[in-house]
Amino acid sequence: MSEYVKRVDSEQIRKQLTERGNQNMILLDIRQDWEYEEEHLPGALHIPLPELTQRLDELPLHRPIVVYCRSGARSAAAATLLKAQDFEDVSNMTGGMNSWLGISAVGPSSAGLAVFTPDATEAEIITVACRMEEQLSRFYSQLAKENTDAELVGTLTRLASFEQKHKSWLLITYRQLMGHELDLNLLTESIPPTEALEGGLTAEEFIEYNRPALSDSLSIIETGMMFETQALDLYLRCSKRPPRQESKMLFYKLAEEEKRHLKALATLMDKMQHS
Repeated sequence: MSEYVKRVDSEQIRKQLTERGNQNMILLDIRQDWEYEEEHLPGALHIPLPELTQRLDELPLHRPIVVYCRSGARSAAAATLLKAQDFEDVSNMTGGMNSWLGISAVGPSSAGLAVFTPDATEAEIITVACRMEEQLSRFYSQLAKENTDAELVGTLTRLASFEQKHKSWLLITYRQLMGHELDLNLLTESIPPTEALEGGLTAEEFIEYNRPALSDSLSIIETGMMFETQALDLYLRCSKRPPRQESKMLFYKLAEEEKRHLKALATLMDKMQHS
């Protein structure tokens, strides 16, 4: 089951800051440097999302943390990652700085592609990971087909191929573990919840459901960063679970790759801002 993250809106945070100040609360801004410099919440701590896993020691485990970004997409994934790393009280500010500034822009919802139950087996975890990689690849491929910005299309196409490579590694590991091939229908269909694996939207369903939040290049990149953070969170948690050293090493390797994907998307976001 996914880690529980509370949701707070910008007016709740504004009221608390007005009445009591930050007090014991940590406001964590996980946007890029230029976003933070343009405007940020009073007293916010700034750790860009691609740096978050390397700077966890800067955050107190036992104080309330409210994570925010531009629209609430990146911060939702970041907040879940923090909960999985044993931070006790983590909230996501829905709507992000857009909501704080009164901009009626809605960020995408989570697609639920990276969820497994606490008692999931190693094979079930690998199945979840394979599904996530397949859907990420299809998400990037579909948006690459729909866009004309050459740099954005190039980045999306590269990321799609990387996710396919990850899926191949996972399928090999599954075959070695189970002695048979994984049912590939589990990776491509919209599946109902089961005891071991919660249902998730397909990439195509996610795009249609969140079409208004994918209307410009910046929003697409932000959504990609949300997904990459979900993937990173999954692999960090997975690396603690399996008894087999081969699986541990694979999950560590995949986590490092997802960190690089996050940085690639962040770099593209920075370039678009300054172009």
